[in-house]
Amino acid sequence: MAQFLVFIAFFCILLVNASYGLIVDENSVSVASTNPTLAEEQEFIQLTGKTGPDEAATCGQLIESRGFEYEAHYVTTEDGYILQNFRIINRYARESGKKLKPILLLHPLFGSCSVWMFNSPGGHIKPWINGHPPEDNSAELAFLLANLGYDVWMINVRGTSYSTNHTHLNPKDPEFWDYSFYEIGIYDVTATVEYIKKETGFETIIIVGYSQGTIQLLIQMSAIPGYDKNYDLVILITPIGFLGDKSGTVGALPIPLLRQLFSLRNGPVPPMSAITAGSLAALCERPLLTPVCISISGGLLGFDPQQMNVSRTYVYASLLDRTSNKNLLHYLQFIETDHLRYFDYGEDKNYELYGSAEPPEFPFYKMNPKKLVFISGLNDQLATPINVQNLRNSLCDRVDTDHVITDPYFNHGDIVIAKDAFPYINDIVVRSIEEKILHDEL
Repeated sequence: MAQFLVFIAFFCILLVNASYGLIVDENSVSVASTNPTLAEEQEFIQLTGKTGPDEAATCGQLIESRGFEYEAHYVTTEDGYILQNFRIINRYARESGKKLKPILLLHPLFGSCSVWMFNSPGGHIKPWINGHPPEDNSAELAFLLANLGYDVWMINVRGTSYSTNHTHLNPKDPEFWDYSFYEIGIYDVTATVEYIKKETGFETIIIVGYSQGTIQLLIQMSAIPGYDKNYDLVILITPIGFLGDKSGTVGALPIPLLRQLFSLRNGPVPPMSAITAGSLAALCERPLLTPVCISISGGLLGFDPQQMNVSRTYVYASLLDRTSNKNLLHYLQFIETDHLRYFDYGEDKNYELYGSAEPPEFPFYKMNPKKLVFISGLNDQLATPINVQNLRNSLCDRVDTDHVITDPYFNHGDIVIAKDAFPYINDIVVRSIEEKILHDEL
């Protein structure tokens, strides 16, 4: 019951105003043009008279605040969406003359590229000594990888506040929001991977998915036979291929009510304006209300007070992002069937699209598990141990690395906000990458 009330409170906070985004000028690098929603939010927060480090910061601002530089790359998908992706530039790594291996980071639902960089005020650039990368233990995976000499790219999938552009659709058009994690995996991820390969000259890249990012990769690699040849390594943090375990968050969801809510219109969710997001951040910054924000986060993702950096709750709240109603409807279907399937349009349209009354499942057994790394937690309320085990059972063989975080309280959100994100997550990611590269060099 407590989780149910927390979930309803969460959506009541967010379902206040609507903001469908703006068509922006790709040639401008101002905050307003790269992310008009965050530009408005920053202005609103300044009016409240109190701002903090990283609050409502754009990905470019986060990168530059740590001493790195960045490039914004616009990638057009096969179905016309224009994604604004970011690349971190480490001047020390470039000066070393080494050819830097590209790594692509895929963010979770209700997030953007910022999730890889907002854990703490740390993660600053470090000089290289005699052409060699420094030792680093940053809690922010993007900055850690950049310091260690990798070419770090971060996607912003369609519908996020960075990627609300299209070759011919206006974001105020309901058709713009007619997508789910299927289209993101098939079109957004694929277009970005091909763009990175062309831009860098590498034939293969390393890719890291977190939460919804893992769903996108499971869909892409199972639906496009042989596509995993483009990857040296596929790291799935909190891998989600099944969601039927009712012991976690999904067991508390009022699915019939949510299905009605998300079916009302075709548009963004949360329909969140800059003022709403700024107000949420301002509330979470107030000492009396910070516990409420923590309770909402814990109710959805799992409680882990020892890892929660309470002083940065307002930062996380200010950087929440959006998706589509259809995407969340697809999640509800996913929960009810307990397996990733194509979107269920009803029997008549299913026959037209798929040739069957029920949408087909994605064939996980077709993937190459030897390229997969699983990182999961015991207190994850979404990628629960049962759900992760079901995913293991669906593969044709064991994955290359299957790491279970030893902290019994480590939850779904701790991946990017935990105080000990380095020893529990980031160090595992780095060691997996280094072992793979060393193996290939031998």
